[in-house]
Amino acid sequence: MSQVLNYLITARRCEVEELQRLARTCQLVLTVGKLIHCLQQERGISNIYLGSHGERDAQVWQERVAASQTAQGECETWLESVEHDNALSNGARLYTRIAFALHALDGLPKLRADVAALACTPAASYERFKTVVGALLALVFEAADVAVDPQISRLLVALFNLMQGKEFAGRERAAGAAAFVTGKITREQEQTIETQIEMQEQALRRFESFAEGFRNEWTAMQATLPLADLERLRRKLLTAHGRPLDPELADIWYQCCSTRMDGLHQVEIHLAQYVQSQCQDKIVELQKALDDQAQLFSQEEARDPLAAFSSLDGEPLPEDSLRAGVGPHLTHSIVDILRSQSERLQNLTQELATVRESLEERKLIERAKGVLMMKQGLNEEAAYRLLRKHAMNQNRRIAEVAQAILSLTEILPDT
Repeated sequence: MSQVLNYLITARRCEVEELQRLARTCQLVLTVGKLIHCLQQERGISNIYLGSHGERDAQVWQERVAASQTAQGECETWLESVEHDNALSNGARLYTRIAFALHALDGLPKLRADVAALACTPAASYERFKTVVGALLALVFEAADVAVDPQISRLLVALFNLMQGKEFAGRERAAGAAAFVTGKITREQEQTIETQIEMQEQALRRFESFAEGFRNEWTAMQATLPLADLERLRRKLLTAHGRPLDPELADIWYQCCSTRMDGLHQVEIHLAQYVQSQCQDKIVELQKALDDQAQLFSQEEARDPLAAFSSLDGEPLPEDSLRAGVGPHLTHSIVDILRSQSERLQNLTQELATVRESLEERKLIERAKGVLMMKQGLNEEAAYRLLRKHAMNQNRRIAEVAQAILSLTEILPDT
């Protein structure tokens, strides 16, 4: 019986340690979220700077670059503190994503040099920034995917979808800024922006579905945003149909989109901090249960330390003698703990499986988009539009179409 209780206590300790790693992972998400936000701001202003051939917002661009560099330094300093320890949830997968993200960040100095020298187009700058931010978002997605607690996992899924929705909003801001500052928009740019609007709305709907307990704050925040102004500017942008755009609207567009994104970022921060607090509350709760179990064992052992667990010759006692030795209180308590622990872990497993369904769907869609981009020479927005078109034509969900495409990967022709 001592071994039974010892293993129960060890199981609790493992849960506490995993939650402690998860709490540190949440801190990583918060740090990465700040860096993503700075890079999104830098990307938007870079497009205005490039679109105006360096005549507008040079000083603001330098300020955005400095802010991004500071955020990157903070992020890398934090990562150094956990580099040699198994301090994060499911370290192997998460550390691999960190490596990819750091590799993407290594390309920023060259990108900034090209922007400063006006040696790249707004479209090229946009794509290069998108790659860097995408690598950071993949890290956040991995954090949500490896979480072992269903409540924390739901909140991390909500946080990832909020951050992804904000990224699509940032792409819309950058693409719209480039169109306004150049005074024209092509049909392909219109389609790209329309797709970005649709993708951000879908991501924010998924955020709402997982952000239990956060919807009131979300509703209140939305009421403070210039959504009506944004819609008016969107109409000007998307109904030009070949007519010139007013370049003076570039800064107004950028500011309107930025105000919205700053609001989303504040919700992002509050949600990440809430996830951290939930981790700490669960750690305290599990630690109390752990202490209670250890106290139960020590109290019963103190009553009869020699007869509690074995016979005099060291052989295990029969079950009836064992029950008599440890006393009915300890026996029933351990049985109750075993039953409760088993039921709790089973419920946690089922809840986690439900939460991760949405993550698996997202993986399918991302992989299918990647296949279409590689095989058909499409950009991300065009690949998504093709997936959506097939889903509508076949009256199927996009994830189902994505799965069908992946099953045909080997026979799809290259462009």
